[in-house]
Amino acid sequence: MIRRIVQESLGTPAAEPQTFERRAFVRYPRRLESFWQLLGVRSPDLATAEVFDLSMTGVGLTVEQEFATNAILVLRLPTSTQGWNTHLVRVKHCKRLDDGRYQVGCAFVKPLSVSQFQALLR
Repeated sequence: MIRRIVQESLGTPAAEPQTFERRAFVRYPRRLESFWQLLGVRSPDLATAEVFDLSMTGVGLTVEQEFATNAILVLRLPTSTQGWNTHLVRVKHCKRLDDGRYQVGCAFVKPLSVSQFQALLR
């Protein structure tokens, strides 16, 4: 009874799914080969990742390894005009794909500048 009263006062039923996009920045589909390593872990080789989408505040990756939420990665991204750029990203979610790889959503620790973003989209 109390739940129904609260729902009615808020004007929305609790069971309704969210139907709008909550992201503040548009994600663009983008295919880029990139490299990563865990922050603070020294390794002579960088592991590969495939970028599948990109925004000024985040990046979607496909990788061979699972990551914990909030892990920090050092990500190297190729650009058309600025060479390779290095960025810190924080893992927001990680999901296993049918092929055994992982789809990883990351947020840039420091959002991209307009020029950095444009260089990645070219």
